[in-house]
Formats: sequence, structure tokens, C-alpha cells
Amino acid sequence: MTSVAVVGVLAGFAVAMSVTSAVTVKWAAFAPGPLRASVVQFLLLMMSAMFVGVLVYFAVGGTPGVVAGFWVAAVIMSASVFLVFFEFLRETRRYHDPRAAPERLPSRTVFVGSVVFLVILNEFLMGWSFSLLDGILAPGLGAGGSDTLSVLGAAITSPWFVFPMALEMVITLGWLLPVFPPPMRRYLLVQPAVMVCSPPTLLGIDWVLPTTVAASALMALSVAWLLVALFRDEPLPRSVFSYAVRLILSFGAMAAGLYVWVESGRPEIFALSLLVQMVVFLHAVTDPGAFSSERVADRSRYPRAAVAVGTDRP
Repeated sequence: MTSVAVVGVLAGFAVAMSVTSAVTVKWAAFAPGPLRASVVQFLLLMMSAMFVGVLVYFAVGGTPGVVAGFWVAAVIMSASVFLVFFEFLRETRRYHDPRAAPERLPSRTVFVGSVVFLVILNEFLMGWSFSLLDGILAPGLGAGGSDTLSVLGAAITSPWFVFPMALEMVITLGWLLPVFPPPMRRYLLVQPAVMVCSPPTLLGIDWVLPTTVAASALMALSVAWLLVALFRDEPLPRSVFSYAVRLILSFGAMAAGLYVWVESGRPEIFALSLLVQMVVFLHAVTDPGAFSSERVADRSRYPRAAVAVGTDRP
């Protein structure tokens, strides 16, 4: 199989995984109870198991690596099934008990944290495993087979992490953007564009220069939006203001990380800033009720969003 064919196959899988992750985030945003939450976690763990299996194959190598990767993935998948099975049994008992009230999530904060962690973990594992399959990284801990930090930075800043993550962000916003207050939407929309404009993702002066300029302009625009809103004394919910500040700080870390990368050749700070930006974004879209005065149950202002993400059917 030629390298072009390999890239094409991996790109198809990356798109599929991005869509699947976006769907799970959509479901998580309005998960009404433990059963829906367990389905979301189950799907994300299934994706993690596949990528872990690939990494085990590269760690062991040959036919034993294929067998070991299969069994490790199978064990993770089998264990994750119990999340759904346990909650399904509990839901069945409540269904047959007319006195039982619908059960709510014990802690939405914990659930949101688990979804954010698993989505980012999946994107990282995909970036790592696809970089190995594509030949960007050599088998082993790092690019040279020994440096752990180098593989972390290379996997996160690879096209197999950055571009699928940007696609996932776009798809997620296509579904969830209407549920956010207008001042929040512009900050959300700028993030996929900044993610795509990660200059070192594709080497070559033709890519680096225009994307660096574009990313800098987008970051400056985000700062300008916030300053103009404060100067004009525009009504800005505290949650939106806090989000904008966290986003701008993550952009500042990206700029510093890019400078360090160019000067020293070490991408770790830039990679960490990408992860921080992902945490900021995913926390918002997984818990949109925290950024609106309307409760999640009241979707009268967002009928299309309610149809898209409000159904209790997985």
C-alpha cells in the first residue's frame, strides 16, 4: 500500500472518529441521567481501546504485537460495557416502579470532567498511533525511541491531532452553538480557526508564515472583543467573561510555546497550550447550561437545538 493510500485510509478513520467524538459531546451536553452518561463514557472508552491496541502492537511488534493489542483492546472494551449494563439494570428497576422518580446525575462536574478527559485522551492516542502508522514517529517512546516528552509533543502537534480536533470542534458547534448566549459564540467560533492555524503542524514556509499571521490576528481579535465590551460597558455574563479570560490566557501560552519551539526546537510548551485550549473548549460545550441564564430543561428559546440535543434517546 502506498503512502498516499495509507494517509487516505487514516484520514477517513480520523474523520469518522471526529464525528463520533462530536456526537458524544452533543449527548453529554444534555445528558439527563446516569444511563445516557454511561453510554457516552462507554463510546469514548471503546475509542480509547482501539488506539491503545495499536500502541501495544507497536510496543511489542510482529504477530505477538497483533495478539497483545487485540487482547488489551478487548479487555478495555469488555470492562466498559459494564458501565452501560449496570445503569441499564438500575433504569429498568426504576421503570417498573411507579413511585420511583427519574434519577439525575450524582455529580455533573465529575461527569463533565470525565468526558473532557476521555475526549482529549482519544485525540492524543489517535495522534500518537496514526503518527506511528504514517511513519511520522518511529516506534518507541519518542521520535528517537527514548525521549518520552518528545513523543508527547510530536503526537499533540501532529496533523493527526490538530486537524481532527478542529473538525470535531466545528461539528460540535454546528449542533450546540445556538444554546449559548450571543457574546459567547464568537469566542467559541474562533477556537477551531486558531487550532487549524497551528503553524508547526505542517512543515514548510508556505504553511508556517500565513498560518502564523492568521493565528496572531485571531488571538488579537479575541482580546479586542473583550476590551471593546468592557470599554462600552456591554452586558457580559460573568461566566462568559471568565471563559474569555481563560481562552485569551491559553492563546498567550500558545504564542509563548511557539516562540520556544522556533528558538529551541522543543514543542512541549506549545503542545501543552493546545491541551489547555481543548480543556477550555470542551468544558464549555459539555456543560453549556453554565453559560446561560436559562436552565437546560427550558429550551423554548432554542427549538432547533432542543430537537438536536435534547432527546433522551442515545
